[in-house]
Amino acid sequence: MHHHFHSYYLALDAAAAADVAQCLYPEWRNAVEKPFLWLGDLHPYLFTNLLRSFLDDQDSSSQEDDGDGGGDFLEYDAAAVREFHHRPWHVATAWRSPSRALTTRADQIECGLRLMAPALAARARHAQAKLARSVGAEWGSGEGVKAAVGEAMAEAMEEMVGVVVDANRLRRSVLADVLSVTTVYQAALFFEAVAQFLVGFRDLKLLKEFEDCEKAIN
Repeated sequence: MHHHFHSYYLALDAAAAADVAQCLYPEWRNAVEKPFLWLGDLHPYLFTNLLRSFLDDQDSSSQEDDGDGGGDFLEYDAAAVREFHHRPWHVATAWRSPSRALTTRADQIECGLRLMAPALAARARHAQAKLARSVGAEWGSGEGVKAAVGEAMAEAMEEMVGVVVDANRLRRSVLADVLSVTTVYQAALFFEAVAQFLVGFRDLKLLKEFEDCEKAIN
């Protein structure tokens, strides 16, 4: 799964270099997917939020265990068996008691995203604003306006290609960081959750309910 995402984002880089507008405004994405898109693909916050959901679930389980008494371990075992009855025990309990290194690294990844994601979004806004100023300044200048507008467009598109490529690099970095700090079974369950999320976008019943919703999404 990690190799698939890595290859996918490299391919998306190549697609952006060929036609960045197609990546930024993908017509092939359905109505459920589009609210989750950020600079051409899934927002990297999705990956950290999924990671945090595993950690928070275990924190909640630990708090319940602390207050319930002596039969907690057997109760936890029974719950795990019900939830993961088709899986080996070491997979079913992979996220139980995550290491301090994992929780610390999760905090660091989130901190990095809070710095880098807004910076990339600001670069995109700056490129668009610069394009608008350049086109506005040249529009009434008479001769040579077509060439000037074309030059401004080319410069803006070049910057947006760089923004999309850096956004994909950030997404790849988050996934690689998660993989580097988790055990093989934790990573497998994490990537399974990412895959299930992506498959959920294609749920026809959910898509129909979303499209039939009367409330507009801003």
